[in-house]
Amino acid sequence: MRKNKQESNNKAGSRKIDTLIGKESAFTGNIESTGTIRIDGKFDGEIITKGDLVIGESGAVQGKIKAENIIIAGKVQGVVEAAGKLELVPTGNLQGEAKMALLVVEEGAVFQGNCQQYSKDSKEKGKFLPIGTPSEQKGQPNSGQIQR
Repeated sequence: MRKNKQESNNKAGSRKIDTLIGKESAFTGNIESTGTIRIDGKFDGEIITKGDLVIGESGAVQGKIKAENIIIAGKVQGVVEAAGKLELVPTGNLQGEAKMALLVVEEGAVFQGNCQQYSKDSKEKGKFLPIGTPSEQKGQPNSGQIQR
């Protein structure tokens, strides 16, 4: 079975694309949206969406990105924040800082920079798991013996 190039290249699947910056287009500025955005051209600025963001193989983004899920198949430089999943496919290249709940880096993808993973549950965001240590009795080091 043969897939057409557009279908295999579009990891967004059957999601409706609300905003598209085409291969031959360049945009500088800010985009705020609630829907899915796909960038196949050049973008310089800030993208904030409550939906998903797809950077196509020919896409190049420089700036700040904030979205629910982000798929990178092109080049991105800057700060990236995904409330859900950040996915770098084999042709993807990310240089900068990334924050996400789930990170997927496929073989061949390039990620150079810093990343921070947080819980998808906003109540848990920023919380750390407490790690307890055995307490010692005052003045007596714990010698590993069981005291009765």
